[in-house]
Amino acid sequence: MIFVLAAVALVFGAITCRLTYLMRPWKDLWSITGGRSRAFFDVIPAWRGNIYDRNGMPLAVSVPVWEIGVDPKLVPIGGRAQFFRVLGEYLQMDVGELEKKIGERLRQNPRLRWISLAENVSENVHAAISKHKLPGVHGRRTFRRIYPQGMSACHVVGFFNAENAGGCGVEKFADFFLRGQDGWVISEKDGRRQELVQYRLRNVPPVDGFDVRLTIDGAIQKMAERELAAIEENFHPQFATIIISEAPTGKLLALACIPNYDPNHFNKAPLEAMRNRAVADIYEPGSVFKIVPVSGGLEDGIVTPKTRIDCSMPTCEFNGKKYSLPKDHSELGELSLVDVLRKSSNRGVAQIAVHSGADRFHAHALAFGFGEKSGYGFDGDSPGLLKPPAQWDGLTITRMPMGHAIGVTPIQMHLAMGVLASEGYLFSPQIIGEILPRGTDGVGMRGIRGQLVIRRQVLNRRTVRQMRTMLVRANDARDPPFLTAYKTGTSQKLANGRYVHDRHIASCSGFFPANNPRYLITIVIDSPLCPGIAWGERYAKPSLFRVARELTGYTQRMFYENLSGEPSSTKTSF
Repeated sequence: MIFVLAAVALVFGAITCRLTYLMRPWKDLWSITGGRSRAFFDVIPAWRGNIYDRNGMPLAVSVPVWEIGVDPKLVPIGGRAQFFRVLGEYLQMDVGELEKKIGERLRQNPRLRWISLAENVSENVHAAISKHKLPGVHGRRTFRRIYPQGMSACHVVGFFNAENAGGCGVEKFADFFLRGQDGWVISEKDGRRQELVQYRLRNVPPVDGFDVRLTIDGAIQKMAERELAAIEENFHPQFATIIISEAPTGKLLALACIPNYDPNHFNKAPLEAMRNRAVADIYEPGSVFKIVPVSGGLEDGIVTPKTRIDCSMPTCEFNGKKYSLPKDHSELGELSLVDVLRKSSNRGVAQIAVHSGADRFHAHALAFGFGEKSGYGFDGDSPGLLKPPAQWDGLTITRMPMGHAIGVTPIQMHLAMGVLASEGYLFSPQIIGEILPRGTDGVGMRGIRGQLVIRRQVLNRRTVRQMRTMLVRANDARDPPFLTAYKTGTSQKLANGRYVHDRHIASCSGFFPANNPRYLITIVIDSPLCPGIAWGERYAKPSLFRVARELTGYTQRMFYENLSGEPSSTKTSF
């Protein structure tokens, strides 16, 4: 009896102790710990939208890839050699390397339940691995950003960095539309780390990002880049850029800079190669800027195309004040206003600015967009340097008309010339053509269209027509086939606050056809290696004419393709 009573008491005592252990203060702790070991939260990445040129050519695309990993606790003991042999074959990794990688991670953290083995694995390889049903091997679906055109349009498109964010360019500017919205899952896993679908609490599907179609034309972009490659090979400049846009609208068709980089390997590129110098770098424009004082003088009625100006005088006097005039490249004598512009007389334009007055001349420069941001909208858009008249010294009024004592960016100078190519309007450059729901190639769909932005009307149409006529030279009438209105510029560079004689910036900006402009082109070459002075007439103008000839041929091909109904060769898919 004593033995039976003792046994019963012992059994019930043990049960009581166990219930107390499970239900008293440890109850919540075990519940939380057990829940944590089973529950999991998983993010489902959204498909980042693609970036296309205006014809549907892919400039940036997202490709689904897999990250393959293993739960080391589930690696089988028996058949271990076969397990690693199959895994190594598909991941193209040595069996010994796989085992070493898993062993090292486990030594660092014995409780580890996930070890990443390979990233950027294609869907085909992932599917093949899944068929073998290797225990403990799992995949996480991600996306890899690829730039099919390589370096082409790199400063426009930008890159997508390792932090899953746009680094610069359109990738950063339009990130809100491109990135989409990630989905997520709350569920539970069993001891083998497999999901218990019946316990799934939330399943929010991802929302794909939008595609972005640019105003950039891939074929025209390649033209600009080929010309830049020739400039780099022949002259080895520190920097050069070519900008091409639609004259009537300001839509950018090409923007290319050297040095450049491959966004597929952006982490290997130097920072200076990533800078979009067309909108961020400031330089003195030289004689291209002469369109401002001349058109301003015409607008105010100070001069007409027939006005004669004495360009032989070293000084001039106006309102009882004497002004020192800059030198010309040669003795020019008395010239008409047309020849002042065509022969690029520093003294001629300086006298126009003097008669306009500092305030009025400054107002014209502001109206052309200098001293304010271009409206490009991203990538370090610089306002340049334009001091108010109160900060000018005695020489500024005669030096600024020739493109000194002012700092501009290539895009600012391009848009200023665009005033003469667009019936007197100053545009903001348009780069985003349309934002579309994610499709196959961005063609044949309708979405949010980019807006044409007219900042102001700078000149009346009569002044514009007069300036166009004066910017055309008779001996250039057949090269290219259309009349081209243009202005070249040459400026000395500053070093330690002083002008140097062996480094120059050669530039040229123009549009064609002169009487009904369609294309606007600007070329800036910084410090080309050459003997003597790097004249814009000699180094930048030929490049502008070569690009213009190629544009003419491209336009004709597109015209006949549209007539025949054949698709353009640029409408390719990735």
